[in-house]
Amino acid sequence: MSDRPESRLSGKELFKSAAKKVKMGKKLERVMKGDRSATSATSHDTSDVDEPYSCTGDFEADYTELCNRAGLMEIPKVVPRPHRPGPPPPPDPKCATPMSQRESCKSARSTRMEKVEEPTSPVPSEQEEPPPTTYTTSDKFDYFRPKVQVELEKPEDKKSMTEVYIRGWKVDQKYIDIFKQCFPAADKLHTIDFWNVGLTDNTLAQFAAVASQCLNLRTVKLDGNPVPGEGFHQLIGEDSMIVSMSLRSCKITDKGAELIGKALSTAKTRNQSLCALNLNSNLITDAGACHIANGLRMNRTLLVLSIANNAIGDDAAKKFGEVLSRFSLTHEEVVERRKVLSEKGAPDIRRSPISRRAESRDRPGSQSSRSQLDKSMAKSGRASSKAKKDKKEDDKKGKGKDDKWKKEPQRGASKVVSLAETLGKATKGKGRQSGGKKGQGAGSITEAETPDIPEIINPLLEEAERVDGELLIPGNRALINLNISRNRIGEAGLKALLKGIQYQITLTTLGSRSGGTGLMRLSVQKNNFSPSHELYLKVQELMMTRDPLYKPPSKTPDDESTSQATGS
Repeated sequence: MSDRPESRLSGKELFKSAAKKVKMGKKLERVMKGDRSATSATSHDTSDVDEPYSCTGDFEADYTELCNRAGLMEIPKVVPRPHRPGPPPPPDPKCATPMSQRESCKSARSTRMEKVEEPTSPVPSEQEEPPPTTYTTSDKFDYFRPKVQVELEKPEDKKSMTEVYIRGWKVDQKYIDIFKQCFPAADKLHTIDFWNVGLTDNTLAQFAAVASQCLNLRTVKLDGNPVPGEGFHQLIGEDSMIVSMSLRSCKITDKGAELIGKALSTAKTRNQSLCALNLNSNLITDAGACHIANGLRMNRTLLVLSIANNAIGDDAAKKFGEVLSRFSLTHEEVVERRKVLSEKGAPDIRRSPISRRAESRDRPGSQSSRSQLDKSMAKSGRASSKAKKDKKEDDKKGKGKDDKWKKEPQRGASKVVSLAETLGKATKGKGRQSGGKKGQGAGSITEAETPDIPEIINPLLEEAERVDGELLIPGNRALINLNISRNRIGEAGLKALLKGIQYQITLTTLGSRSGGTGLMRLSVQKNNFSPSHELYLKVQELMMTRDPLYKPPSKTPDDESTSQATGS
């Protein structure tokens, strides 16, 4: 009875069931073929990934390829950095009609065309708003998508990237590993700006290692990146080539400020490349600011320092005033000063290879020194007697007093002749090395006459003064711009800063500029004193004339008449 319904199936139903089975078989075959092709493709991709990738210098291509190899699903795009639009072109002088008439004519023409083409459409009553000229717009949500903004020296050359900007998305370990390979390959890269990218202690240390490999990197901005370990000092070591660094809003405390101060300078080491340091809007108090001021004791490279909007008080201001005027050397600095002076004077001290002990084996030291003196006197006596004999012989030959100037030139002339001889020898040597071609002497002389780059003088070698058992040296006069506004400095700190400025002005008026020109701009506004305070007004008056951008007010006719009246 169970087989009876199956036997009653019609031919059409049997054909449909057979067709379904054939279709299912074809689907299985397709699925199997797809799995084989997928496995072969994955094996091919893994073989490509296993091969190391060498960057070509094209940041966009290298970055995209490394992101694909790292298996990143969403890759932030590399886009050119947006700029403010340029000024609009000037109006065409050939067109004599006013602007309002031209706009009305244009609107009339547009309305006519609309009437001819689409008679049923309503005529617009108002004109469309023109595009903005002071800023650029972007699509909806496109502004907030992660991007890598780059600046190219030449837009047509992809290998001419000079600046990299990343804004507001986390740069984790995967991206740091990618940047490790991309950044050093970019030969012209000189600026890296990572704002609020969520750096950690590990990624910051690796970023510092990457920065040291970029030969032309000069500017680093890491604003808005609070790091628990505060290891920003790794970027400004003794061998660092970074010229400008900004660490605003990084929640740097006294711990990080102490590390930065030691990186600026100690008694034995000092940074010789950093010129501008911005530490605005952090958590630095008096203790941390004193460490930074100590870093300025032996540093003569930093020109601009900003520690505005922190928690700095009078103690730190007094320390800055001391460093700017003159300060006493610590025991470690005194020991290092003696070492430097001994190394500098070592060639003058070594007069003879034989020591006094070797000479005084058979006789005391006084006799040996006496014998050395006698020998030197005997040599000088022989030389003088020989000179007299030569003079007599010249007189016998008939050389008179009138020809004496020919034989004995002036001291300055002898120096000029010796300099010319040395230049001639140098040019001859260079001419021989270059193949002995004629006409190369002038080029070699210009090379010899080019001045050398002056080396930074060690502050420990400056002239010292002993006062009350302490060794005092002039302070830091290389710093030209100090910003300590919006802090907690009071009258005592302001008085110390004024004293330091007056000391620098005194040295400058005396003509002592070996250590620098001193402060040219000091920002101390918005502290714990009123803007009408007597000391603050005096500081402003002194710094106004030292500001290189200061322009004296132009005199009015009334002022000139009053000055003439007072003079008469």
